[in-house]
Amino acid sequence: MVKNIIYVLILAVIGIPSWQIGTVMLEKKKVTYLIQEQANTIKKYDNPDLVKRYLKENLELMGLPTKFSFESLERRKVKIGYTYKGDATIFGYTYYEVEEDIEAITEDGQFDR
Repeated sequence: MVKNIIYVLILAVIGIPSWQIGTVMLEKKKVTYLIQEQANTIKKYDNPDLVKRYLKENLELMGLPTKFSFESLERRKVKIGYTYKGDATIFGYTYYEVEEDIEAITEDGQFDR
């Protein structure tokens, strides 16, 4: 009985926070890749409004705020900025918080003509 209580305490103190922090870090990485991917699709679609719409839809699907900056640098080159905010909370206490500005510029490579 005491052994099981100790296991539960270890899980609550180490396991759950580690899992939550890992989830926040993975989500931030997914958002970074998503924004870079959308910045690169301007070469494929050559339509800024379409790229904005796809990015907004993907952010909504992830349950994140859809506010981002979009700047056209050249005809087929854009810069997208996004502020990612994530936190890990247990019992109303926030023990890990991330707020990072993510910026992606269209890269050379795929879909170049």
